[in-house]
Amino acid sequence: MTELKTTVTKTKGGGFIIENPYASKIKFTCADGSIVELPELSTRLILQRLYCSYTRDICGLRGSAVRWLNDAFEERHTYKFWQKAFKENGCFEALKIKEPRS
Repeated sequence: MTELKTTVTKTKGGGFIIENPYASKIKFTCADGSIVELPELSTRLILQRLYCSYTRDICGLRGSAVRWLNDAFEERHTYKFWQKAFKENGCFEALKIKEPRS
């Protein structure tokens, strides 16, 4: 029987990703054709933070979500880009994320 182990990987942005072999993952296909696999639970948490408020960044939640997404996808974009990208591709509706009230 093979042993599954939790691994820690350093990203190009200087952060760390802890990979749990038992976690369910979501696969994202990028515009350049590359595939990025992210843990489902982390993705749900990050998207909740990304959509927490449209008017201001409450306690840095939106900023932390943007940093995590930039690090995971090895890109540099703003929160408006990420919000639009997830909304246009149906992730917003697929993960049942509620939009904040205006």
